[in-house]
Amino acid sequence: MKLNHINLYSHDTEADRAMFERYFGLQTLVVRGSTMAILQDDDGLVLIVNHFSRKLEGFAYPQEADILHIGFIRDTREEVEALHARLCDDGWEVEAPCQTHGAWAFYFRARGGYFVEVTTRTPVRPQEAYRDVVR
Repeated sequence: MKLNHINLYSHDTEADRAMFERYFGLQTLVVRGSTMAILQDDDGLVLIVNHFSRKLEGFAYPQEADILHIGFIRDTREEVEALHARLCDDGWEVEAPCQTHGAWAFYFRARGGYFVEVTTRTPVRPQEAYRDVVR
């Protein structure tokens, strides 16, 4: 089975679409005004950012970066640092990269309200990843 799409609520679909194109190389497939943008990555995963306010009824993203976020993997620590520098140079408020879960990573809040993580690969060992899973 393959994950084929993610749909996120966005406070600013136009800014988020531009961010995903500029920093993460996604390509825009469809734009529906300021209410929705559909993008795709190099592997075919579709990311939808929407602003369907009629469906919200008090919805708010959590304040903590690690609770609800989407993540992008870079091959090296230097690539993480380079993207961090680009974002900072362009005026984004981005926390400093740090060691987390065995990887080099940082988080920042997208204009749409959710968080984005940029990280190197995490060395997850199966016995640790699934130790609390009840079978």
